[in-house]
Amino acid sequence: MSEQTITTAAFRLPLDNGLYIRGEAKTVGKGARRPVVIVSHGFRGHKDWSFWPETTDRLAAEGFYTVSFDYSRVVARETEASEAQIAEASTLSRELEELKIVANALRAGELPLAEQADASRLGLIGHSRAGGGAILHAAEQGGVRALVVWNGGSSPARAGGAGGRTLQEAALDDDQARHADRFVIENRLDEVRAEVLVVQGGADRESLLAQNRIFKQRAPHFQYHDIERADHTFNAVHPYAGTTPELEEALAVTIGFLRSRLNHDREAGAGDSSTSARKRG
Repeated sequence: MSEQTITTAAFRLPLDNGLYIRGEAKTVGKGARRPVVIVSHGFRGHKDWSFWPETTDRLAAEGFYTVSFDYSRVVARETEASEAQIAEASTLSRELEELKIVANALRAGELPLAEQADASRLGLIGHSRAGGGAILHAAEQGGVRALVVWNGGSSPARAGGAGGRTLQEAALDDDQARHADRFVIENRLDEVRAEVLVVQGGADRESLLAQNRIFKQRAPHFQYHDIERADHTFNAVHPYAGTTPELEEALAVTIGFLRSRLNHDREAGAGDSSTSARKRG
């Protein structure tokens, strides 16, 4: 298979809290508008964490206009933001608002390479907590045709302890308490109008395995794919040390699902999920 030149363009979206969302769009070639996939990293990750660059390269090489971004909590930790700002930026409510901002910017043609994006064919991939956030976004905002949840749905586990709560832990707890009904994800599944694929590693933590069983009971119309030996990150590590059989399986089933649900015909010259050598421009 010939190498593919992936065009990558960065963007920033300013926020009302003095922070910003940092992201990039990736695409291969030019021509007809192509379906869009927005990927969302987990609570402790970022857009360049472990398998995400590989994943977004694969999606772009398949002919998807691919968007990845850092939630503002990542930017807050890297800058001189106060602990209070970091805590506020870390809540699920803030994450949902920022995902909506990215999706709205896409639809408004405000992201780079916008002429290559068909926002009417929108797919989401969310990992870990962002998987749950993607479910809530699809339930509340609409406009999503295909949703893929990778090992996700619940709130992030945190230590707590006798020493009292940190500002971030307090913000997370208070946000959960204020939106208790909104954040019970298994009660929101019937509101999702998108086609849904849930990819779950069999070696993940028990709370997510239990949640996956509930999803299967409450939403049998969703598509499920279990990967028996996969942990929470499909056995990939950070810094990234290369792909794994479990990650390859997750990518293959995800790309196949997105291609079929977004009515995607392969663009002339686009690669496939087996392509490993690519140029980036």
